[in-house]
Amino acid sequence: MNRYLSTVVAFFLVLGTVVSQEKPKAVSGGLGRTAALGGNPTNPYIQDFTDVFVNPAYAAWNKDLLFGELGNSFGNQYFAPGQYAAYTLGLGNLAVGVAIGKREGPMFAENSYGAGLFANSDYMIPSINGYAGFGTGEPQAPFHVFAAYRAGFLTIGGALYRSSWSYTDDGTGTVGAMQKFEVSNNQTGFKAGMLLELSSSFLVDAGVLFRLNSSTADFSDANPGANPTAASYDATGTEIGVNGRAFMKFSDKLTLVPQVRFATFGYEPEIADNSTPAPPSPVLTKPNDFGRTEFEVGVGVNSTFEGGWVSVGAAVQSISLTNDVTTQPGGPGNPLQTTKNKMSWFDLPKLNVGAEFELLSWLYGRLGYFKRISSVTTTSEPPAPGQKSENTISSEPGYIPSLGFTPAQQQVSLGLGILVNRISIDGYVGERVLASGTWLLSGRLQDIFGVLSISVKFD
Repeated sequence: MNRYLSTVVAFFLVLGTVVSQEKPKAVSGGLGRTAALGGNPTNPYIQDFTDVFVNPAYAAWNKDLLFGELGNSFGNQYFAPGQYAAYTLGLGNLAVGVAIGKREGPMFAENSYGAGLFANSDYMIPSINGYAGFGTGEPQAPFHVFAAYRAGFLTIGGALYRSSWSYTDDGTGTVGAMQKFEVSNNQTGFKAGMLLELSSSFLVDAGVLFRLNSSTADFSDANPGANPTAASYDATGTEIGVNGRAFMKFSDKLTLVPQVRFATFGYEPEIADNSTPAPPSPVLTKPNDFGRTEFEVGVGVNSTFEGGWVSVGAAVQSISLTNDVTTQPGGPGNPLQTTKNKMSWFDLPKLNVGAEFELLSWLYGRLGYFKRISSVTTTSEPPAPGQKSENTISSEPGYIPSLGFTPAQQQVSLGLGILVNRISIDGYVGERVLASGTWLLSGRLQDIFGVLSISVKFD
């Protein structure tokens, strides 16, 4: 991959020197841009066409645009699931579009904060794997279908999100004759958003998300003498999210950007079987209650200068994971006991700093800095007469969604934007290139770009 990217970039660098001096029509954007501008990996204080995944109203502001991610590569490991492709079509004031491959929500490992006791708190797949006894699949080919309409000062948008995976074994493989096992992991979600231009210098940006993430497993045995003849696993994880920003322009050089975000997610797997004779009540059917809650409020200042701009943002963020564990000492018929476990991050401050500057009419340089200074508190509250325990440590968490960075690798970022006519290639520059040179020069296998995004503007 590294030699291939070297060739591609070299080609566009040469091509850029021979194109006309007219300003390119290309539009920069994508994770290759936002991560390089101090994002984690996105930066809430700057606008980018990928904002359409948070607020679908942005589709009407980025019409006739083909864009996507070519994947992430860090530590000599290439992460192909980071790839997706999207296109928005402009029809007057209306824009419609589709995106395929954008992985969102708790069905995908890179979106999880959890580990250890909290590994399943915001990643649903391991829970159903434990019941099924084998590795089930993450939903495949997730897609968005979105539309937006712009009418004067108001733009509204909506989107449908869907992805699924399923497995059926009818008398072969993991089950025997007369037995059937059906397993599925699915996502269905809706998004809505608006952009309200109160004046030429005051823009309000707001979006909402509602998504159902479902894992189910059903076992049956047609042999009337079997016990159990049926068993099931059912978990529906509900996501709700709201976010808002305002871009308040005080002058040609200064814009204030306050932002707020809240998101919650939870699921409680229910396990059932019809063993005979029926066990005495109560029966433990819900051993865990999982959840994640996030809240962030911050403010940024964007300042323009000749040939570029700088963005500085600071926020307070709180993230918590829960895993309430219910047990039944002595088995069915005995009292249920619940231990409440919680892990919380409190970030003060959370910093996003980015700068973009024009090097040539077709080449942009980027510099960024991201830092979360976190206090992590873990608590466990067993049933009486047990005593509550609490532990607090300092931490530097990594990117979520994960791009393969460690906290130490993500602090300072560099990037390039290459614009040739209608095409933009935006890359997060791999720091190892700066120390060791490219593969062609140093003889060592190094990445030029850790994240690579591309877009094509058609209008």
